[in-house]
Amino acid sequence: MITLSKIRNLRFKNKLLLSFVIVFVPLILISKTLIFFQSQKLNEIFTPLGTFYTLIAVDILFFLPALVCLAFLLSRFVTKPIEKFIHILDNSKDGDFSIRLDYNDNDEVGKLARHFNAFMTRMEKYHDQQSHQSNKTIEAQNALKEAEKERHNLLLQLQKAQRMEAIGTLSGGIAHDFNNILSSIFGYAQLAQMSGENQEKLNNHMNQILKGAQRAAELVEQILTFSRQAEHEKNPLKLHLVVKEALKLLRSSIPSTIEIVTRVDTIDMVNADPAQMHQMIMNLCTNAYHAMMTSGGTLTVSLATVDQILPEHQSKDYFQPGPFLKLIVEDTGHGMNKEAIERAFDPSFTTKKMGRGTGLGLAVVKAIVEDHKGLSYIESSVGQGTSFFVYLPVVTKSGSLAGRLTGNEASLKSGKETIMIVDDEPDILALIEELLYKFGYSPHPFNNGESALNAYQEGSINFDMVITDMTMPRMTGIALAKSILSKNKNMPIILCSGYNETITRSEVKAMGIQAFIEKPLDTYHLLSTMRTLFDK
Repeated sequence: MITLSKIRNLRFKNKLLLSFVIVFVPLILISKTLIFFQSQKLNEIFTPLGTFYTLIAVDILFFLPALVCLAFLLSRFVTKPIEKFIHILDNSKDGDFSIRLDYNDNDEVGKLARHFNAFMTRMEKYHDQQSHQSNKTIEAQNALKEAEKERHNLLLQLQKAQRMEAIGTLSGGIAHDFNNILSSIFGYAQLAQMSGENQEKLNNHMNQILKGAQRAAELVEQILTFSRQAEHEKNPLKLHLVVKEALKLLRSSIPSTIEIVTRVDTIDMVNADPAQMHQMIMNLCTNAYHAMMTSGGTLTVSLATVDQILPEHQSKDYFQPGPFLKLIVEDTGHGMNKEAIERAFDPSFTTKKMGRGTGLGLAVVKAIVEDHKGLSYIESSVGQGTSFFVYLPVVTKSGSLAGRLTGNEASLKSGKETIMIVDDEPDILALIEELLYKFGYSPHPFNNGESALNAYQEGSINFDMVITDMTMPRMTGIALAKSILSKNKNMPIILCSGYNETITRSEVKAMGIQAFIEKPLDTYHLLSTMRTLFDK
């Protein structure tokens, strides 16, 4: 028995065929039968043309319900489901893969709905997989950032430990150099006291004292450069000057049985941090002379510009373009076997005996080289010595390297301005006060920041400039400068410091402090800086 539910599950073409059989066929048979029986009578009543019109009218009368029924079927089983689908799709959000078409008939429209639902199910599953993969990627990126941060912190700790090791290694040579400098200063100072009546000898002895003091200042500056742990910006750097300074510091610490040979064939620059370059060279040279400690030999340091890296030194993961500065540190020591070469840059590996250091030097070298987008390589064989190669990209842009003014370069001018001097060291305070008096200034000394700030706030003295030490008890020079600048942002302030790791020059300038001078004070430099600020 044919039921409505069975009809609904028929294919659309079968529904049309069934509709034609049920509706059209009976109507056609009835209409044709009536026409057959009535045609004779119609011909008797109407003209042939009238008979034709009558037959057409009868056909329309019977077929019109059939067409209406057909339209209803098309609307019921095709148009309305499609409109419902369109409405669902129009009201769905972008990226919403959860929408489904609620149509379960077995006709073509139902089949289309099921295919659409299956497609959306696959898309939803694929989207969930992609979202999961994306979340895993984000988590991996975050973990990578954390790992990189941790690696950076470990690198800083590694560099700190290695600096301490190197300073310990160099301490004997540093003490030797410093004692020689002090011996020279003491000796010529005593001779100057004995030569009070001979002005020529007195001037000569004073010049020797100044030379010794300058050597001592340079030695301290080298030690601070090497031991400084604050991070600096990378700037164009003449590496050959760093090589010269590092070897100068090393010479007094290396036994006389080891000869140092320097071959510098370039003055090209690299974009680098001077302190890290200094440490890298010191580490390589220290490692080299440790290999020759008992046997002696030759330590050779070479620096040259090359267009490309040697093929045997190239790494498959390194893609920096040339030219490069090629630094080679060679020794004629005991050398290394293949296993030692492969693990030379590993922080956990060392061939040094107990008491000869931590063995972290080469690990720090590798980290510094990679941080400067460079490449390192080792060549060695047992009994034949070792060669360390470092390639660093050359920069063509020259950096502006501000040099210190010396007495011959500075045009020393006197002045009449009123100067506030703040320093907790009585000798330095007295020195600057006497110097400024000598050049016509009106100096007012203070031995701490609080008394200086109180004097400024009272307003009884109209100060034209402030010269202050940075590190003082109770109130630092930075705090004093900030308080004064909050009252008068145009006040010229010169900040002096013998050792600074808490603030950079750029940060000092950003505060409004116009000049920063490192101790020991060069009187010519101080006077020249003062006039430069006043003449702005």
